[in-house]
Amino acid sequence: MPSLQRLLAMRAELPHALLLFGPSGIGKSALAMRLANALLCELPGPDGDACGRCPACGWFGQGSHPDFRRLVPGGDDDEAREKASLEIKIGQVRALGDFLSVGGHRGGRKIVVVDPADALNVPAANALLKTLEEPTGETVFLLVSGRHDALPATIRSRCVGFPLTLPARDEAHRWLQASTGAGPEEADAWLAAAGGAPLRAATLAEPAQAAAYRLIVKTVAQIPDNSSIQAAEALATVPARAWLPLLQAWVTDLGRVVAGAAPRRFPEQRDRLARLAQSTALPRVAKFAEWLMQQTAAVDHPLNPRLFCEDALLRYRALFG
Repeated sequence: MPSLQRLLAMRAELPHALLLFGPSGIGKSALAMRLANALLCELPGPDGDACGRCPACGWFGQGSHPDFRRLVPGGDDDEAREKASLEIKIGQVRALGDFLSVGGHRGGRKIVVVDPADALNVPAANALLKTLEEPTGETVFLLVSGRHDALPATIRSRCVGFPLTLPARDEAHRWLQASTGAGPEEADAWLAAAGGAPLRAATLAEPAQAAAYRLIVKTVAQIPDNSSIQAAEALATVPARAWLPLLQAWVTDLGRVVAGAAPRRFPEQRDRLARLAQSTALPRVAKFAEWLMQQTAAVDHPLNPRLFCEDALLRYRALFG
């Protein structure tokens, strides 16, 4: 893992706050946890990675290390997460108070992982900012984000950014085949659908996710032949956080085809996209793509999911008017 090696090389002079950011589905969360484990390990290897054998590694593996905290939407226990909170709330940040005010139990660093940092609601972000402005002792914050631009500029400015990129296509292809048992052609299709992100591709390849993916693509592809109302009915049980990113990817590919390039995410829909491209224009597609991007802030809590879907699909259908 080249990214982990680069981070471990910073171990002696690690900043008090790191922002690990990059596309979704590339393993940012796993990297943050691996780094946290390595920083807490009491017998790290020559490369700085965790030994996996010391007491600290044992506690970390069991989720009980006294010098580690993790902030995630809904809390870090199963019962809380079942309440389906989509935000990291101010109470979770305030609960760090006692943890941050005392020295490390093992005499070393304390680590806080915030994942994803873009799930911090406004009060929680403001509370975290105060902590980042006045770092205590040997505490290191690891913020993980797939949408780092959605974070307040004040928080980004208090962190050292560490950009993460998609893995090489051949590497991702091999990993996906080994992880899912997919054949070469199937792996190609899922990687294309996931924009090259292997973890996202593996999720899409799961039977339930694959069925939802195919439903969304089929529904969107049939517009404008079918009405947007019919399409919204077909997607009535699909949450916005599932269909909106796919609609964004579809519109991006449509824009590429209008401009004379090949589709990236939906190569199997090349002919359909080519026919649609004849009925629209690049400025219209670009304007709608910008509108879709603005809707990502409300994707997890639209006021009325059905009307939100109808509105988006009506706007999409209008591209071909």
